[in-house]
Parts: sequence; C-alpha cells; structure tokens
Amino acid sequence: MAQYVKLASILFKTAARRGAPDAHDIVLRETARTLDDLKGLGLDLVVFCEGVEAFAQTARQAEQVDRPGPLLNLYSDFARDQRCHVAGSIKLREDGCVYNSIAFFGRDGAVLGRYHKVNLTSYGEIPAGLTSGRDATIVETDIGRLGGIVCFDLNFEDIRRQYRALKPDILVFPSMYHGGFMQQLWAYECRAYFISALPFIGGGILDPFGRPVALTDCYTSVARARVNLDRVMVHLDLNRPKFPEIERKYADRVRIDIPPNLGAALIFSESEGFSAADIVREFELELLDDYFERSLRLNDRNRQPPTRQATAKI
Repeated sequence: MAQYVKLASILFKTAARRGAPDAHDIVLRETARTLDDLKGLGLDLVVFCEGVEAFAQTARQAEQVDRPGPLLNLYSDFARDQRCHVAGSIKLREDGCVYNSIAFFGRDGAVLGRYHKVNLTSYGEIPAGLTSGRDATIVETDIGRLGGIVCFDLNFEDIRRQYRALKPDILVFPSMYHGGFMQQLWAYECRAYFISALPFIGGGILDPFGRPVALTDCYTSVARARVNLDRVMVHLDLNRPKFPEIERKYADRVRIDIPPNLGAALIFSESEGFSAADIVREFELELLDDYFERSLRLNDRNRQPPTRQATAKI
C-alpha cells in the first residue's frame, strides 16, 4: 500500500566558533530555534547535521541515553511534541566510551536506537578520544527501516555492503563532508532514499536512483519532500514487456518510473488496496537484486574451468 512520508533535512549554520567556551550554548539555542520553525509542518522524519555534535559537544560533554542531557532532551521533546521521528547527531557515552552517533527518536520521544560512526577520522576524532563503532545499524520505525552513516563512513565499501544486505528504506547521513557522487552511489546500491544533512548547500533528499528530490540551496535551509516508500526496483530485462499490462489494469494506482541509461525501474503502489510487492507477485516480476544474483549463478556455471599453464623454467 502507498506509504507517504514527509522528510526534512536541515542545513547546519552556526555563529559559534568550534571549540569556543560558548559554542555548546550557542548551538543549542540555534537548534532549538530551528526546531521551533519546523513545528506544525506534519513531518515524519527530521535529520540533523553532524555539525551539531561537532560544535556543541566535546568528548567530556557527551550525553547518555539513560541520563539525557540538553541535546538529547531537545530532540526528544520535539519528536514527542510533533509526533515526528528525529535522527539527531550527538556524542553519546556508553560503557565508558564516547561515540560520534546518530540517535533515532520515535514519535513518543523515546530513543528507538543509535548508530555509532564506524569509520572515524585518524587526524581528529581518534586523537580526541572517540571510539569507533562496529557495524551498520537498522532501526525499525513506523515509517520504515532507517539506517545511518556519518561523514567519513561514506568512503568505505564494507559498511555500504552491510547496509545493502540489511535493505533500509531510508539512509540518513549527518555529515561535515558532502561526498559528491558517493551519495548517489549509496542510494542506488542500497535501493534506499538517502537524506544528507550538511553544513553547506546541496544536502537533502535523494531517491533510490540517487536523483535529487529536494536539496538545500541559497534560498532554502530546510530540504523537505513527501515520498512514497512502497516501492520495488526491477530490471527492464524480462519485466518491461509486462509494464503496459500493469498500467492498463491499474492506471494511476501504480507508478512505473524508468530513469534514463540504468536499465532499471522503480515501481510504486499509489493505492491503499495493494502494495508494490503485490504487483511483483501478480505479474511475476523479477526484482533487480534477484536478477543480478541469478545472472551471477548462470555465468558461474557457464564458465570453462581454468586451464593449467605450464610453469616456465628459467
């Protein structure tokens, strides 16, 4: 069934100087004002930039989920008041370690889960005493499966493979680094919506093909979009001849989105009566990942065994 959610990514701007004694209080006030501006918009998920924890907290100011401080309380209060999910950048202390984290809040203001940045920078974060996280993390919410990555994580294939296997609906990316086309790569490889919250324009919401849905710019400090999470991705091979039959039967209740040059399509259910997965079953479509996996198996069987080559004697 169609599952529309309203997403928002916040451009990080601050008057604080990093490391200054008053930076913590300044960023808290700025973040509170930003949250006030978002009230009443009916948002389902708000994502905050890594700049919030980078400027507002030192390692000594890290907060604990079971003993929340001002930043956790700020996120929690907004989530509860607005019945909204929040992905908040924060330094968290757990078991004597401090992590660069994303805290995921549910609509009741409770912490549903947290992701600890796996790949810290060697020049700044590790020398500052932060601890590296271990693995990709999925948080189950009523809007779908959320995953998180932070800044430097974007460069590493291992964690991207972990998320691809976990099949998130939305990946959130609080960062002090843009990442360029790597954002698009992550969105496409993980078949997920991708939300970046950055300290400069050009962050925002990408669809599962890596195409911009809404971005911050010189006029827009909050990128907002309404997206449909009830989708499947299929290859055009073998599936495309069935598309006209699907469209004739369901008309506007199904949307088939075919971008140029990729050889794949997103199929969305726009109906309350059936899901995109139901369309796959009814018309015997093959999902993109299943198609690729089947192709790999066929090619493995089709290859000739390696021939032994005589070892040259010198």
